[in-house]
Amino acid sequence: MNEIDEIRWQMAQIRHDLHQDVASVVSGVSGVVEDVSEVMDWRSTLRNHPYILTGVALAAGYLIVPRRAKHMEPVQNHLTSVQTPEAEPRKKRFRPFSWAFELLGPIATQAIQAYALVWIENRIKQHLHTLPDGASTTAQEGRQPDQRQGDDFFFKVPGSLR
Repeated sequence: MNEIDEIRWQMAQIRHDLHQDVASVVSGVSGVVEDVSEVMDWRSTLRNHPYILTGVALAAGYLIVPRRAKHMEPVQNHLTSVQTPEAEPRKKRFRPFSWAFELLGPIATQAIQAYALVWIENRIKQHLHTLPDGASTTAQEGRQPDQRQGDDFFFKVPGSLR
């Protein structure tokens, strides 16, 4: 019996050690997975280093975009006696108004769209939450629109409920 108890104790010890080994391997693997996911998470890198990534993106865009084709000299052929008017290359001028419009146009368009959507939303809420004869009931008072709607905008929304 003593020998059987010894074997049982050894088996229990081996199971215990095996359980600890598996737990340590799993915790080590989960730590590695967390480290790898942290390194591969581009959003956290963007949050931590926005200016560096912006510079890298600009540099990559500059290097990826192909350069303009150089103007080739016309090839001499048997029709040299025929005179064709050469089109003068158009000069590129700096046009600050055009440049500013191209830059600010999409931003202004999105701002106007957001402003119009808030205005339309407030009008719909106002239309849905008013009673036909102007009478108010206690059941309808709980359905009044939120008075703080649109407070997060810089400009006051036209037709607001205040």
